[in-house]
Amino acid sequence: MDINRTGVVIPALNAEETIGDLIQELIACGFKKEHVIVVNDGSSDRTAEIAARFGVHVVTHERNMGKGAALKDGFDVAKGKNLQGVIALDADGQHRISEVKDFLHMKNHYDLLIGLRDYTTKMPFLRRAVNKTTSLIASLLSRKYLPDVQCGFRYMSLRILDEITLKTNNYQTETEMAIKAVQHKFRTGFIPISTMYNSKKSYIHPVIDTVRFIKMAVGFLWR
Repeated sequence: MDINRTGVVIPALNAEETIGDLIQELIACGFKKEHVIVVNDGSSDRTAEIAARFGVHVVTHERNMGKGAALKDGFDVAKGKNLQGVIALDADGQHRISEVKDFLHMKNHYDLLIGLRDYTTKMPFLRRAVNKTTSLIASLLSRKYLPDVQCGFRYMSLRILDEITLKTNNYQTETEMAIKAVQHKFRTGFIPISTMYNSKKSYIHPVIDTVRFIKMAVGFLWR
């Protein structure tokens, strides 16, 4: 399980309650501090301050620019560090860091490996319905079955970014990434992960982000 050339990208918005424990767990897993990249996306709390205490690489957006923009900035930093790939995960503590090892064991077989959540348990109904719908549309656009395109827990080889350009800046970016990876013949797969939800507020806006997703999907149809 070689992680010397693998980094972690964490888009973070008002995550002061969880970011410290998350970073500690990642360092305990063997990630180098300088390879853990926290993108503080316009937080109004102490997210950046707490992350910086651990000596990780912190990027700060003075205003909220969107999860996709945070991911892209994190990927750019990782490429600048000459890393081969990155684990991307959410900052709110909904992912089990112990499962990172499962991605690392499989990463040589895939260019993009996405966490597959159990839709039948724990996931709120509205979120489950939205995820199933977006995954169906993404599957039709890419002509490959993509069961969970919105999961934020994933591994990506950075060589993908040598061939594709991510144009979106919000929650649809993860879906855009999956569709374009398949269209460019990158090895794309899924790995089961634990389904965990906490009481933290979701920053997904049902109406605005649905409209953004539709605009992205239409863009693929008109290419």
